[in-house]
Amino acid sequence: MQILEIVLYNHQGVPRVLSLRPGRTNIITGGSATGKSALSEIVDYCLGRSTCMVPDGKIRDTVAWFGLRLQFAQDQMFLARENPPQGRKATNQVYLEQGDVVASRSVAPPAANTTIEAMVDLLTRKLGIAPNLNVPPPNQTRQPLAANLRHALTYCYQQQNEIAAKDYLFHRQFEPFLPQAIKDTLPYFLGVIQEDRLALEQELTRFRSELRTIQRALREADAIQGLGLSKAIDLLAEAREVNLIPTEGLLPDAMEAALLLLQPFSQWSPSDQPAPEGSQLAQLQSAERVLRTQITDLSDALRAAHQFAQEVTGYTNEVHQQEQRLEAIGLFEANEYDNSVCPICTQRLETPVPKATALQGALTQLRTNLAITTREQPHLRAYTEQLESERERVRQQHREVTTAMRSILREETAAANVRDLDMRRMRVTGRISLWLESANFSDTTSSLRERLRSITAQVEGLERQLDVAEKEERLASILNRIGVQMTRWAQDLELEHSGNPVRLDLKNLTIVVDRADQPIPLSRMGSGENWVGYHLIVHLALHQHFRRQARPVPGFLFLDQPSQVYYPRDRDLELGGSLDQLRDEDQQAVRRMFNLIFEVVESLTPGLQVIITDHADFVADARFQSAIVERWRNGQALIPEDWA
Repeated sequence: MQILEIVLYNHQGVPRVLSLRPGRTNIITGGSATGKSALSEIVDYCLGRSTCMVPDGKIRDTVAWFGLRLQFAQDQMFLARENPPQGRKATNQVYLEQGDVVASRSVAPPAANTTIEAMVDLLTRKLGIAPNLNVPPPNQTRQPLAANLRHALTYCYQQQNEIAAKDYLFHRQFEPFLPQAIKDTLPYFLGVIQEDRLALEQELTRFRSELRTIQRALREADAIQGLGLSKAIDLLAEAREVNLIPTEGLLPDAMEAALLLLQPFSQWSPSDQPAPEGSQLAQLQSAERVLRTQITDLSDALRAAHQFAQEVTGYTNEVHQQEQRLEAIGLFEANEYDNSVCPICTQRLETPVPKATALQGALTQLRTNLAITTREQPHLRAYTEQLESERERVRQQHREVTTAMRSILREETAAANVRDLDMRRMRVTGRISLWLESANFSDTTSSLRERLRSITAQVEGLERQLDVAEKEERLASILNRIGVQMTRWAQDLELEHSGNPVRLDLKNLTIVVDRADQPIPLSRMGSGENWVGYHLIVHLALHQHFRRQARPVPGFLFLDQPSQVYYPRDRDLELGGSLDQLRDEDQQAVRRMFNLIFEVVESLTPGLQVIITDHADFVADARFQSAIVERWRNGQALIPEDWA
């Protein structure tokens, strides 16, 4: 992902387009307060930063939308984000277009069509960032972290206050929680962690779960099977004690014979056993169950009859009321009554009332229905009384049976012994059934053991792939190779301590020079020249690694004011941007720095795009001049004068 255009739209929708060249070094040179340092903040805001850090002033006052036109390997994208209204830090809305070739809009976007979260997720996938998850060690309290676009952009900016810092190395490293996020995600971006590591970890979790299930099943089977024949003999002895098998004779001494004797008991139930002598209790229990069922059925029928009787009574009452209402027609003669005149006040009626003959007909019909209902009520009462009589008879039988059962239970202990014996038999047959089921699993147990060997081998293989020690070795190897490159470039820039190995200290997020007598971190080095130089070589080395290993990190690097330690801001008006008036050693140092940038970009073409914003301007250097895309002096700036 590289930047083709940075586009600003004013409140009238007019665009200001800053065109950039992909795969090249792009220099925007100019005086102070022209908007150079705001460019990286604009880009970062467009790419999903939660807070708009574009400086207040002319830019925020005149711009309505910030936009980017991006180039990917196969296609392009234009996205724009609205300048937050006064009093707000950001907006969540984004306008986005994508296609094989996409031009920036000639007017401001009409409205947003997606959200920041959706845009970040889309760009994360377009960069090729695979599903990943850094899980902290067990003794850590922080949450697992998945690397995404926002983490990758950490390595794409070096702002003015960062590139010459001695206490921190990366963009926004000084903000809370971000140093740990860099430590957690940089190994992924370096390629230390496999792209499919999350899938492998999930597969390992699944295999470990299956392994525990198989191991538990085997332990249970072994525990149940016990010692084979000796367990079968023990179960047969228990069956003999409860009279499930004859008490005479010897127990078998072979597993096949023992299984033959035990097998029938896997289907045993108390009803299979002959009733003991004097089993009148069993007969009474059976009769009691039948009588209880009859009582329930009769109660249900009686309840239904009562409900029907209540409904008939309600219907009869309603018919009586209707009959009484209609009897009023007897006050009028059927032939003389005029149904269009009120019989009370003799006034004409808008709606004629029914004729007396019609009402008399209705009354006759009601009386007929009432007579039928009245005739049926005695039959219903007879049916109800019959049900109640039958239920009382059955209840009496039930009381007699239960009384007899209680008498038997009081007088005979045999019934209690039977129940106790059945319970003992059920416990014994339960143990026999469980053991037989396990004993019959000999083939299944073999398959379980084979599956156990297979799963164990797969778990061990995945653990080797995900081995933390191996991950640390890969990380150390990559950092060593990056360190070798930084050591060479430190010598090219003639930085202090450059005769010694240089390395990136990921634990402390700094640069360390390993001198023979002691390691020297960046914070203990003097001179802004060294701070800028070491910042420059570590970011170029990282991007060289990202590009050569095809890692999913955007292919651009913003460098803001890299010459500031040689070309102070307060001398800009005096020098007019020209470096020709600097001391020779300062000119040479700046030339070495820019030449290194040019050479790295050319060696990685078209993989890396470097965007430099600076006061400096090598007027006599053709290479430098060819890299300039815009020069902001003499009224030229990021914001056109007519936008004011």
